[in-house]
Amino acid sequence: MISVGQQGRGLTQKQPLSPVECGKLIKQLMDEENENKYQIAERLDLGRPKDGTDIYKKRDLTQLNNFLTLLEVSEKSRDFAGWGWEGLPKIPFTTICELSTFTHDEQDKVLQAALKGDKKSEIIKKDVLKFKKWRLENPKLSIEEGIQKILKLKPVTTVTHVIVCEINEKLRNFIKSHDDYKERILQILRKKIQGEFHELESTDILLTLSMDEKAFKTFHEQQFNKGVSFTEFVNNLLEEEIAQ
Repeated sequence: MISVGQQGRGLTQKQPLSPVECGKLIKQLMDEENENKYQIAERLDLGRPKDGTDIYKKRDLTQLNNFLTLLEVSEKSRDFAGWGWEGLPKIPFTTICELSTFTHDEQDKVLQAALKGDKKSEIIKKDVLKFKKWRLENPKLSIEEGIQKILKLKPVTTVTHVIVCEINEKLRNFIKSHDDYKERILQILRKKIQGEFHELESTDILLTLSMDEKAFKTFHEQQFNKGVSFTEFVNNLLEEEIAQ
């Protein structure tokens, strides 16, 4: 996969898959090939010794474990996990991995508070580590208190399923040329996908959709059946409709 290892790095090479998609494919590869983590790391060129002098030195499994850890994050919020170059609403996936020890409900409240509050702000790893320390020291206090006190964020009142994907050129042009693009895209999704869609936000490169569980599951079922990346599925779905 060109999204991981040495081949996935560099300013000119953007990863075609999301970190979550990488984690799923790594897990699938491990199961199908019956290989251990060290064998998979070697195959994907992950954790290579920096100096390259000791060919017998075992690979560092940190990055591989991070990809797999993402699969333990709540499905409602795991799509916030992104690469460092993407920016909000994506959050670096290694930062999100730090929340894997929290319950899914707590993960959702922390991640969605960062992106649904009055002032959207990126959660950095230093803040998450500080938050984890506070949680260990204050297990009886509510997660909302920590969100306000440590992360300086306003807790969310409703947690939804959220997906985030890249915007391709055709969809980007549609968004830029239509002031009412939010409602038009939501109308398309409501026509094509069973379930309820709540909100839509966009940046120059990313589209964020919040929805109920029925819509979320239908989305992923259709994407799986198409056998394409999530970004490709969403863009193809919308582009077919906006072209008419």
